[in-house]
Amino acid sequence: MHANPSSRSLGPLLLAGLFWGAIWGLYEATVGYLVHAFVRMPGTSAVLLVPFAVYCMVRAMAASGTVRAAGVAAIIAASIKLVDLLLPNPTLIAVLNPAMAIVLEGAVFVGVGSWLSAGSFAREGRRPALGTVAVAALVFSLGWRVLFLTWSAALAAGWSTGMLTGGWQGPVLGFVLRDGLMSAVVIVGVLAVAARGVSGARGGAARAVPGASVVAAVLVLAVAAEVAVVMLG
Repeated sequence: MHANPSSRSLGPLLLAGLFWGAIWGLYEATVGYLVHAFVRMPGTSAVLLVPFAVYCMVRAMAASGTVRAAGVAAIIAASIKLVDLLLPNPTLIAVLNPAMAIVLEGAVFVGVGSWLSAGSFAREGRRPALGTVAVAALVFSLGWRVLFLTWSAALAAGWSTGMLTGGWQGPVLGFVLRDGLMSAVVIVGVLAVAARGVSGARGGAARAVPGASVVAAVLVLAVAAEVAVVMLG
């Protein structure tokens, strides 16, 4: 009896998504904590956090051979953030906002990645041109931020909380335009680095998928780091 092809492809998808989602969550718990707690410069998250998220999603996609693994990675990274809700005295918005940002990053990345995968260059086995990559990075960077502002508008209307309680002008000019453009520039560089790694593994995507024991270890480490950072304040 032959195995179902969809079941064979599901394993690499889940393992790649779990692994790179855990790496993403670990980075958010450690570097993200340092950025938010000690680095007060505007745009720091756009340069240090979001591009790394893109790198994780690109590697998940490359390891599994499907853009859906990037969505799995985003769900895992967001779930690690939601662990904070199980800890004493969580601030609900402080937990939901970063988790929602991660989910939206994943959703927009999957959309942009699907668009790129459907392009003629992908069907012909060619890399997209730099201009195409730059447009994709800009669409991603601005797209998820606009969606996050929509989420923030709902919070402001329903709970009178969130980044839009002081009006639209600051978030639009700072969060969307300034941070979005800065992030897009860095993301293009990150994609160039990721492309080299993908080229090195070409022809052996399955070998790039980590084993279940490695995935479990990184996932436990990411959750432990998230818990430790929250408990230490």
